[in-house]
Amino acid sequence: MALETLTQSETQDASTPEADAVEQHEQEDVQELLTKDTIFELLKNQRRRDAIRYLKENDGEAKLGDMAEYIAAKENDIEIAQLSSSQRKRVYIGLYQCHLPKMANSGVIDFEKNRGDITLKQMAEQLEPYLGDSTPAQNDAGSSSSKRNAAVAGVVGIGVAAGLLGAPGFALVPDAAWAVVSTTALVVLTAMETYHQHDLDR
Repeated sequence: MALETLTQSETQDASTPEADAVEQHEQEDVQELLTKDTIFELLKNQRRRDAIRYLKENDGEAKLGDMAEYIAAKENDIEIAQLSSSQRKRVYIGLYQCHLPKMANSGVIDFEKNRGDITLKQMAEQLEPYLGDSTPAQNDAGSSSSKRNAAVAGVVGIGVAAGLLGAPGFALVPDAAWAVVSTTALVVLTAMETYHQHDLDR
């Protein structure tokens, strides 16, 4: 009878707030699996991929300001020292307001907004198999977009110049028409570049 009473007492003692806290902590340590939809949503944006790589290259820890400078320099293909304040600010705000909170909500990083501290979590390892596959295609797409825009601008510029200089065939088109063509091309290229920049910010 005494042994039975002792066993019941021990069982009751095991169910203390401290024991419950330990059990809860152990449950939190169990790594959750990211869905493919979540993985692709995280990795579809170049800035989020760059953020993950930057963290991996810096032992899993970074300051928001340093990360923003790194990504801004990469996007503009210049050295960090050459960045303008607007280039820094645009990337900083995008990371602060959109990308890092989204990554934190998914559990792949810890983001302390007040201090600007970013820490890579173990769950980010699930992104590793997809990083190598998604990046080249995205980079090629961005490169192709820039080359296409440059090519279109070049063709339109040559056409307008030829028309204004009276080149055979081109001279048949009125000057006003060339003005319309050049203006339309400029508007279209600006819209495409704006859309590309908006995609980076999402």
